[in-house]
Amino acid sequence: MRNRLAFVLFILCMIPALHAQEYRWGVGLDYFFDNREYKKSSFTDPQTLHGIWLNMLGGVTWDSTHTIYAGVNLLKIPGMRKAVNKTDVTLYYQYKKPKILLRAGAFPRKEVLPNYSDFFFRDSVNLFMPLMQGVFWQIGKDANFFNAWMDWTGYATANTRESFYLGFSGKASRGILFADFQSYLFHYAGTFPENPAYGVSEQIQGMASAGLEYEAANSFKGLLSAGIFAGLERDRKAGESYKPVGFTARADAELYGIGTENRFYTGDARMRLFPVYGGNLYWGSPFLRGSTYLQSKWYIRLLESDHASARINCNLHFSEGHILFQQTLSITANIGNFLNPEKKKVNYPWMRIFR
Repeated sequence: MRNRLAFVLFILCMIPALHAQEYRWGVGLDYFFDNREYKKSSFTDPQTLHGIWLNMLGGVTWDSTHTIYAGVNLLKIPGMRKAVNKTDVTLYYQYKKPKILLRAGAFPRKEVLPNYSDFFFRDSVNLFMPLMQGVFWQIGKDANFFNAWMDWTGYATANTRESFYLGFSGKASRGILFADFQSYLFHYAGTFPENPAYGVSEQIQGMASAGLEYEAANSFKGLLSAGIFAGLERDRKAGESYKPVGFTARADAELYGIGTENRFYTGDARMRLFPVYGGNLYWGSPFLRGSTYLQSKWYIRLLESDHASARINCNLHFSEGHILFQQTLSITANIGNFLNPEKKKVNYPWMRIFR
């Protein structure tokens, strides 16, 4: 009798805690089409990237700050015979307050590193490897923040080399003035058990810039900045080491959903170890292998709502004295009870065709 009473009291005490929990769920679809006309380039090959991600995610939140998320992500590549070409698992813990964010586990990279340009991570990284697997911590938000993160990209086995990222980035703003930086170290080591054919290589990249940023109530926003892009690339086994340094500039503008994003680099040629290690060591834009590079993206936001977005791009790449073209289309749709009150609602004239 006493044991039954204790059990009943235990259940009664658990009821308030159960009510304090919130259950979240979401189902989303990400479609991408990326046509790259790079025939004249000696740094990268022409190709068309095409894929569909189906993302299913659930979570349990308690005390309004702690959440455990779990889900599965399925990639289908049109034209291939497999029903599913890749399966990823999303699984992470999140601690979130207005100016603190901590994530540990496997979580979407684009949600935590949107400030990194494709000088650090080329477009195809997020298209085919959208998850970080490690830890992310940030203090502050929006115009003033600092974050530190780790992404474990390769676990040492007999056939896989150990590799991981360690990164820091931040931004400080005052009025329309701002200064920011992005950086990472990528460590590319050997296998386990150790294979004497492999050595240790790494690359360190850091970009610091300052500029002006303005956003008006009439949907116009613009940005101008300039800075320094420095790095270290090293192959310890071969005894090779390079320290590229260059100048960067950025110019962005958008009005009523029509915009342009421009990145310029001039200085020392980067990715000097690319002929040996290729994409295993370098995840940034391959056009940085040249001493001068201009990327100019022009886009239209066809749709932008709480549950769906669509964007079409025409990108120009000025490299090796040639103009290279790229066309992309991305569509995202999702449903669920995840709330994003920070997302601004927009209404462009051409969006009426979707009503």
